[in-house]
Formats: sequence, C-alpha cells, structure tokens
Amino acid sequence: MGKTKIILLTAALMFFGILICWGATNKTSKKNQIRDTVGIHKRRNVNKKNKEQELQDVFKKDKVWGTLVYQNGKAHKIRSVSVGYANYEKKVKNSSSTKYMLASLQKSYTATIIQMLIDQKKLSMNTELSQFYPSVRYSNKITIRNLLDHTSGIQMGEPAPNTMLTNDSSAVMWAINHLKSTGKMQWNYTNANYILLAGIITKVTNQSYMSVLSEYILKPLKLRNTAELDSNTINSAAKTYNFGNNVTLHAMSYDLASSELGCGNLYTTPFDYLKFVSALEDNSLLSVSSLNELSRNHETAYSAGFYYFPNGQRADGIDNGYYNFYYDDKSEHANMILMLNKGVSDSQGRAMIQELGNIIAS
Repeated sequence: MGKTKIILLTAALMFFGILICWGATNKTSKKNQIRDTVGIHKRRNVNKKNKEQELQDVFKKDKVWGTLVYQNGKAHKIRSVSVGYANYEKKVKNSSSTKYMLASLQKSYTATIIQMLIDQKKLSMNTELSQFYPSVRYSNKITIRNLLDHTSGIQMGEPAPNTMLTNDSSAVMWAINHLKSTGKMQWNYTNANYILLAGIITKVTNQSYMSVLSEYILKPLKLRNTAELDSNTINSAAKTYNFGNNVTLHAMSYDLASSELGCGNLYTTPFDYLKFVSALEDNSLLSVSSLNELSRNHETAYSAGFYYFPNGQRADGIDNGYYNFYYDDKSEHANMILMLNKGVSDSQGRAMIQELGNIIAS
C-alpha cells in the first residue's frame, strides 16, 4: 500500500472514531437528561460587586422579579439579591424579607414531619393508607413510602373549590373526593399524595397541621417569617404578576391554595427556607439514619419533596404565579433558593438557576 493511501486511511479512521465518540456522548447526555439535573460549572473569578451586578443582570435579562438567596464557598456566607416589586401598585420593592407562597417546596416540610413521627414509632414507612382513609380505593396497598415518593397510583389535577376551605379535614376530603386511585404503583406526581400525608399527620397527633408544623419545625428553627394562608399573610406577601413588558396582576386563586394542605398553603421567605434545608443537612431536625431513611439514602430520584442527584438535590414549586426553585450543588458549594413573583415557566426557572449558579460558583 502506498504512503498516500496509508495517510488517507488513517485520517478516515480518525474521523470515524470522532463521530462514534460524539454519538456516544450525545446518547449519554440524553440518558442524563432523564434525571433532569442542572449542571453548574465554575467560571472566571469575579469580585463581589461585579458578581451581584451579574446576578441582577440575569433577572433583568429574563424579565422576572423576585429574590435569590445563596451561599457559596466553604465559608457558607449568605447573600441575597432582589429585583422588581412585591407590590407594584404601592411601589413596594422585593427584598430579602419578602414573603412568597412556598408552593410545592412545602412538601419537604410535610415529609420531615412524617419522618419525625416514624422516629417516634407512631408510623412506619410500611403503614398503609387504609389505616386512616379506608375509603380511598386500593388504600390497603398504598403505604407511607408510596405517598412520599409519588408511587401510590393516585392521580389528581388541581381542581379549585368554589370558596376557601377553612380547616384541614375539608382540604383532605376535597382531595379524596377528586382523586383517582388506579392501583398501579407507578411514579405520578400529584399534590393529593401530600394532602393525604398532611391528613395523616393531623390524625396521628390529634392536632392541626399548622400546630404540628409550628411545634416540630417552625419554633425549633425560629422560622418567624413562615405562616399559613390567611388574610394577614395574603396582605403582607408579594403579589404575583404576569410575564411581559406590561405590568399586570396575575389572577390568584386563594380557593385553590386553601385546598393544598401540606403542599401549597404556606408563605415564607427564602431565608426561612434556607434555614430549614440547612437544618436538614446538618442533622438538626433529623438524625443521619433518619434522613437516610427519608431520602432512601439520597438515591438519584424523587423522594420526600426533593429530586436527588449525585452531587446534591433540588426542588421546584410552581403555583398561582409563584415560581420557586431550590438547588444545592455540593461539588461546587453552591446553595441557592430562587423565589419569583413574576416569571414565565418552570423550564425558564431551571435555566435561570443554571446561569445564576455558574456566576455564584465563580
């Protein structure tokens, strides 16, 4: 074989090898996308002033309003950035003390209380739903673990009652009357699972959900800016606004929020939520073994309010015009809580978290 042919054959083989590697990389990327994680990558170092300005610029570029609270580095110093208005009509700006509806980020509170009751031997992961709500179809096959992980086979949309529900039992009965129990123990995300868990909490303790939450979590952690849905909280919290250049109020459904016991009827600040997740991580609320049981040893999947991935965890809460995102990347020491009262979609929020995280990790 001539020298020229050898060179051409070698080049062809190298090119073919590059194509194979590129294809394999793409397949791996698609596989990883199933886990729906956000990658954070360090960039160049920037000073504090420039970093805060860059973070604000992301808000302005995406045309959203809200508050970001974050920690970065091993010192874990807490910082915050706020953009836009909590009440545009009264020209009240968003700040680190602004209250936002917690939405589905509340599920981790409910799950933590359940684990505390398990630690007290009042429940177990294998306790059946039929012990508390036997009228739910297939309740004898549905366990606490199934409810925590959305593998109960229960399906339900977000039907809103015609008026605000005023007590825990009415919220639970609303869910029971509108859910569909299929008997298929497959993953299906629905608020109904956590409404039932909240109901179980009230039955086991003979107290209201809010009383138990206050006793088990709010008072021990001094979360003074976390409150249930009521007229006082509604009036002091951030209003929600529609996405776009024109500032228009988002149509809130407090009736819907009142039905979301244990999964969407709380208001809080990003700082209060950060205190809560930090207490989980440093085992102030749960022991190492209890947290491992609740999270299934941080298995890469959804469990008890969080989506776990190899280097951390995340949670989303989208409801009534509020867009909330929690992201903790332990490999980059980047811990973020983003709460928006003017947003557009969960996909935009996740993309924004990635962009903000890249800045924070730099």
